[in-house]
Amino acid sequence: MTDQEHDIDLSAALSRLRTDVRRTVAQPAAAQLRHRADRRLRARRTATVLVAAGLVGAALVGGGLIWSGAAPKHPPLPAASPSLSAAPSGAPSASARPSRSVPGRQTPQVPAIWSGVQWATATITLPTNRDCPSGQVTFRTEAFKGSAAAITGPTTSWPRVTLQPDPVTYGDVTGDARPEAFIHATCWLSEEDSGDGQGQLLAIRRDGTTLRAIAWVGPRGALYADRWVDAGRLYMDVKPHYVDWGYRLGAARAYRWTGQAFTEEDSGYPGMVPAAGTTAPAVDLGPVADRTGCPTTTLRFDADGRATTAGTTWDLLQPSGPDSEPHLADLSGNGHRLLLVAITCGRADKDPGHGFLAVLDRRADGSFIALDALQPPTGTSITGWRHANGTLTLRSAPTNGAEQELRYTWNGEYFQP
Repeated sequence: MTDQEHDIDLSAALSRLRTDVRRTVAQPAAAQLRHRADRRLRARRTATVLVAAGLVGAALVGGGLIWSGAAPKHPPLPAASPSLSAAPSGAPSASARPSRSVPGRQTPQVPAIWSGVQWATATITLPTNRDCPSGQVTFRTEAFKGSAAAITGPTTSWPRVTLQPDPVTYGDVTGDARPEAFIHATCWLSEEDSGDGQGQLLAIRRDGTTLRAIAWVGPRGALYADRWVDAGRLYMDVKPHYVDWGYRLGAARAYRWTGQAFTEEDSGYPGMVPAAGTTAPAVDLGPVADRTGCPTTTLRFDADGRATTAGTTWDLLQPSGPDSEPHLADLSGNGHRLLLVAITCGRADKDPGHGFLAVLDRRADGSFIALDALQPPTGTSITGWRHANGTLTLRSAPTNGAEQELRYTWNGEYFQP
């Protein structure tokens, strides 16, 4: 048995255990569970590192503890107060930059072959997948598991599957010049099931009016921040939820269709922390030294997402748990993806240090160079971000305070308000 198969079996066992517990232990309503999960998703500076025993313990108490990636393992610190916001010695302050004209971007179009498909009422032939329906499944929109309008099928039996058609990703992976559709779907074993650990991507073909899923693809139960197709391969910006498969912050996974199934290949996006027995790529922050509130330096992070240089400690920071933020973003709309990652400097026992969102480009030698950096407002910490078509929404909040949002547009060189 391979390590991946072992992880999948463990994930399935934990999911079944959670379902069994829900059958015998009184649980909050599904809507409350979803609200709790969403509130935890947006919790400030949450860092969780779980092992299998911790996961089982979480299931037994009906909790939802989550694994948040390789960094950081260090205890989170409260957001900076104005009295703690002075930059480390030698750190220049950010300077204002002129606004530039923003290059036009083409709005992604639905391919002609997929025009007119109504996912809310579609009939799709599904392949066999553990704890999921198979064969022809007809969907409809209904109240389901705390959602007022879930796309669910089949409608009268279990197991069931729900579709999340926002977004749908299109691309040709079979080589016949006819793009497939990739959509996130979640399987549900019973009325008591939470669906945890059961989400995956469906690869769907359209032949005339017939929709057929050729395969389920990607880690089961993971968090899919983004996916795209390039040169016939399916790429995923995907993070673990319950089972750690060895994810490294900023890494992607890639899959190629063999004619019968998807097989995983090297994605070319290795992330920022080192794999066992390797050295992390260098990260040159020099070009944004005036925008970080931190000293000028080039870093190499360790496996815990930490680096120390010139007396300053640096941390890669997962801004929320679970980490569902998009890390690999096509900011210019040309297919070239840059890495978005939150970094802090100068954290100590009583000093939260300085946090910023770095925009990094990967050089041919595997190192990274910073193109831009955004600091949150004084007295707040980064809690997460969203990206769509060159527009970034940066979220931040003070300790125990209300979250706020700032929006920026990528002008081809840097973000501007």
